[in-house]
Amino acid sequence: MLKIDLSGRKALVTGGARGIGGGVVRALAECGAAVAFTHLGSARGKADAARLVAGLKAAGATIACYTAAADDMNAMEAVVEHVAHEFQGLDIVVANVGLTWPALLPELDLEGWRHALDINLTTAFIAIKSTLPWLLLSGKASRADVVLIGSSAALDGGGGGVHYAAAKAGLDGLMRACMRELPRQGVHINVIHPCVVDTDLLRERYDDEEKRLHLAQQVPLGRLGQPEDIGGLVAFLCSDLGSFICGQSILVDGGRTFWRQAAREPGSQA
Repeated sequence: MLKIDLSGRKALVTGGARGIGGGVVRALAECGAAVAFTHLGSARGKADAARLVAGLKAAGATIACYTAAADDMNAMEAVVEHVAHEFQGLDIVVANVGLTWPALLPELDLEGWRHALDINLTTAFIAIKSTLPWLLLSGKASRADVVLIGSSAALDGGGGGVHYAAAKAGLDGLMRACMRELPRQGVHINVIHPCVVDTDLLRERYDDEEKRLHLAQQVPLGRLGQPEDIGGLVAFLCSDLGSFICGQSILVDGGRTFWRQAAREPGSQA
């Protein structure tokens, strides 16, 4: 019987207290990996992190959380050193941090543009850069994995505006450039592009049940995504079952992105 078994693997997830990050942390831990994650340290983040840690520890998982801004290289390097020494290595990193807000081009200023790039793109570079020495050690010995969490906005330009879509599209470029360096050193890298996942971020933008129901009706599979949908794919990619998948940009959206594009084409029956 096929089974996702990550026993012995050591993972770090940025922005892992809730939402998609929380789903990734749970999936990796439930598959047997030792998992550390970061959060910003807000009152809400601390409460979410504490619940996540308590639940997974009760289930027997090895789990740790750290307060660190993912766009702060020094803070992330310190976290990585703690994690790698506590876990005696590090071989999975998931760059999950992201933020968006609605802003049409005339309204978007340079400060907002730069902030979006810092949070949605630079954080991924920092995650890779700060963990790279450990990933290369693991890659040389056996295998290491990098998974970047993007957005369907990279394909359709949605997600709030040009600031977000451009930053998330940048993750594909980052991954493709890393493909020139990492795989031959035993480090796999892939990007996952979620869409309409039922998280607190989505609920802030679609703030009542009727809006979310309308959104779900745009998904051919008939529902919003769940954090576990993304977490399960991350676990698969990092497992032996995903050992020949590398350099891929994977859209996880229930079919919504291309269905909506087809529906706008002349002569469409949608």
